[in-house]
Amino acid sequence: MTLITGGAYQGKTDYAAEIRPGASFFDCSDKEPFIDFSADVVNRLHLAILAMARAGEDPLAHLEERLPDMAEKIVICDDISCGVVPIDAAERKWREDTGRCLAMLSKKADGVVRLFCGIATVLK
Repeated sequence: MTLITGGAYQGKTDYAAEIRPGASFFDCSDKEPFIDFSADVVNRLHLAILAMARAGEDPLAHLEERLPDMAEKIVICDDISCGVVPIDAAERKWREDTGRCLAMLSKKADGVVRLFCGIATVLK
């Protein structure tokens, strides 16, 4: 698995398309926790994490169970840990859940890339 992270609108999807031409993309939604791992690229994982939390699921446990399904995938997730800490408790929990999931996925990934201003920095 290759994990691509960074802030919103930093070029993560364009970068994924460059490193895997012709890849199929699945865009996660904050409305339902479903992730289609048949696609080459799982995009907007942070939204699926929010949907899982809203559905009462443990996002970290869910993703750990699905690690075998991510073996050859590119996973894109916004880094929502920067900036002002939200006042709303649910938003703070989402931020924490996303951070924990990113930390776990980073450890398990073959490669980790951070995008900032369209510039890729290979972390792993």
